[in-house]
Amino acid sequence: MRIARIRALTFLVALALLAGVITVWAIRNDSQLSANGGDCEPGAVEIKTSPIPDPSEIDVVVLNGTDRTGLGDQAASQLEDRGFNVVEVGDTEETFDGSALVRFGPGQYAAGIHTHAYFYQGRDGFDLEWEEPITVVLGDAFKEVRSTSDARQSFAQSGGITAPEGTCTVE
Repeated sequence: MRIARIRALTFLVALALLAGVITVWAIRNDSQLSANGGDCEPGAVEIKTSPIPDPSEIDVVVLNGTDRTGLGDQAASQLEDRGFNVVEVGDTEETFDGSALVRFGPGQYAAGIHTHAYFYQGRDGFDLEWEEPITVVLGDAFKEVRSTSDARQSFAQSGGITAPEGTCTVE
């Protein structure tokens, strides 16, 4: 019996050593060890591309860049109907020829792309220096805010989120 116990203990110690070696190997070869997988260039700004926030978590400023009175209020109402949190509505001297210019920075990248999907022929105004809330400047071509289903379809057809130049994706 004594030899059987020694053999059993030797076998258990060997299994424990093997498990330890496999654990160390797995940790050293883990591709998710760092947040960005080591693909960041020096000086790149880190942005989160997921998870896509719910509209209720997104603060939006709506600015009317046209001569049409009440356009900002109309767009703000439609955004609120779709669940967005409109924090300010106003006019701006800045004009935009298209439907809407959606401005956002690295801290709100996923939210900015999500908001952008709600505007037909809108333009993404990503700016590395932008630190204000997501701001929508309405242009002359603005008609209405897309429905949630249309925005989701547009987002899906766009191929998802890709990191712009000068940034590095962090998930």
